[in-house]
Amino acid sequence: MKQIFADLHSHTNHSDGLLEIDELLKLAKNAQIEVLAITDHDTTDHYEEIREKAKEIGIRTVKGVEISCYDYQVDKKVHIVALFLPDKTPHIDKLCGAFLEKRDANHRKLIKDLKDKGYDIDYAACKKFSPYSIVFKSNILDALNERYPEENFTFKEVFGSMKDKKKNLEMGYIDVEDGIKAALADGAIPILAHPCQYENYPEVGKYVSFGLRGIEISHRLMKEEDFDLTKDLAEKYDLIGSGGSDFHDPAKHKLGKFGLSKEEFDKLLEKAGKKL
Repeated sequence: MKQIFADLHSHTNHSDGLLEIDELLKLAKNAQIEVLAITDHDTTDHYEEIREKAKEIGIRTVKGVEISCYDYQVDKKVHIVALFLPDKTPHIDKLCGAFLEKRDANHRKLIKDLKDKGYDIDYAACKKFSPYSIVFKSNILDALNERYPEENFTFKEVFGSMKDKKKNLEMGYIDVEDGIKAALADGAIPILAHPCQYENYPEVGKYVSFGLRGIEISHRLMKEEDFDLTKDLAEKYDLIGSGGSDFHDPAKHKLGKFGLSKEEFDKLLEKAGKKL
């Protein structure tokens, strides 16, 4: 197993992760990770805190965000991790801010529907698990499991399939072309995240035509064939290879198993034309 030098995909409780910023940074430091990108969903407004706490802990960071996109031509979710964001990201902020409002309204409706079905749950109970942002589905699940510990609810039981077209359209995700172009307009590097999760492989060429510059070649959801396929696609389209743990929950996810070796990270910096 390669030594992970850089983990460029992780989450805190500023979106749907469980840990505070400093808790995640300390875990990464203990896992001997040298570079961590916290890529919370659709928000970048906490990077100053990330940068300052990273300095205190002694770990380098890359400013990033995971943009929640959708390919409306083929009805698939597409997540774009944008890395090396500058201090100001007006294009990303405009798109993501509007989407978070839609997501919040959708999740408030989900909570109401659950309450109407007889579950003793409300927005405040869910918001306890999301102190800095809107309520995410994972926060609703956490609130349910806290209220009904004997039930052990699963994501699919409560929310159904992630491939439910009707529910995905109701969410109002960002169009993938708009997401990629917003990242480029702000000077960031748009990278296709975990293409295995949403079966995005057939559309990679199309996303490259939109300006996609990278693809994750290491992710905890990948199987052996995915590692080979993502590297082949990176070579075919001259894409930057990125990757990370997609860390959310210390009880479920481990740092130091997925991401980039130092050699892979140095290659990423060279192809992206970036420095730390």
